[in-house]
Amino acid sequence: MPQPEFIQERLKSLDTIDDLLVSTLLHASQVVGTMEELKRGNDTMKTQFENHTRSFYSSLEHATVALRREIKHLDDNVGTRLLPINVNKKATGQDNDKLRDQFEVLERELRGHGN
Repeated sequence: MPQPEFIQERLKSLDTIDDLLVSTLLHASQVVGTMEELKRGNDTMKTQFENHTRSFYSSLEHATVALRREIKHLDDNVGTRLLPINVNKKATGQDNDKLRDQFEVLERELRGHGN
């Protein structure tokens, strides 16, 4: 049984957003890599650092706009095409704790390679 066109469009859009988020992570990785080279004194990497940073923010912006558009589609269609959803957030604060942990790991890595 084929899915309705609205659902297919949403899935295609979410797939595009997923690609944008992967691209954002790639650019973030490149920024960290070139920053590490800059810390080692390789000044020729400055242009690449600026380009990677610009690409990171650009892909992040596109992903954010696309996600907002999808959230608006969901809001507009709740009650007409979609049933209302009750979302109970569990483990509040866990995401922030994990994010802090990851930043600490990144900071230790950067300090360790800079010495």
